[in-house]
Amino acid sequence: MHVSSSNDSVKTVYANTTKFIVDLKERTCTCRRFQIDEIPCPHAMSILKDMNQDPYKFCSHYFTKETILKTYDKTVYPVEEESTWNVPEEVAQKIVTPPQGRTKSGKPKKKRMRSSLEKINHNKCSRCRLYGHNVKICRNMPMKK
Repeated sequence: MHVSSSNDSVKTVYANTTKFIVDLKERTCTCRRFQIDEIPCPHAMSILKDMNQDPYKFCSHYFTKETILKTYDKTVYPVEEESTWNVPEEVAQKIVTPPQGRTKSGKPKKKRMRSSLEKINHNKCSRCRLYGHNVKICRNMPMKK
C-alpha cells in the first residue's frame, strides 16, 4: 500500500488500483470498516505504521481493558421465575414474529465464506512453484533446486 498525505489528519492510501481516503481525526475510511468496527482498518493501520502511532489509541473506548473489566465488575443475579416478572403493558402487548426469509434447499455448505480481504489460495505448481496452475498445464521452465 502506498500512502500520500492530503493534510494532517486526511491521508490517501493506494492499494493496487483502489484509492481509500482515511481521516484519522474523524476515524473514518472510505472502505467504512474503520467507522463500523470502531477499530483501525488495514488502510488506517498502514498510515499509523508510517506515522509510528499506537493503533490502540484509535480504537473505541469499548475495547479498552478498563471498559471490559467494568463490564464484568457487577454481580449478575439469576433471572427469577417468569410468572414473577413485572412486564410493562406496552411491552406485553407487542407481538414478535420470526424474520421473513426462506431457508435454502439442499445440504448446507460446510466450507466457510472467505472475506474479500483474505488471500484466495490458488493451486501451486510443483514444477515452477508459481500459483494459479498445476504441473499438468505448466508451460514454465522448472525451478532449480
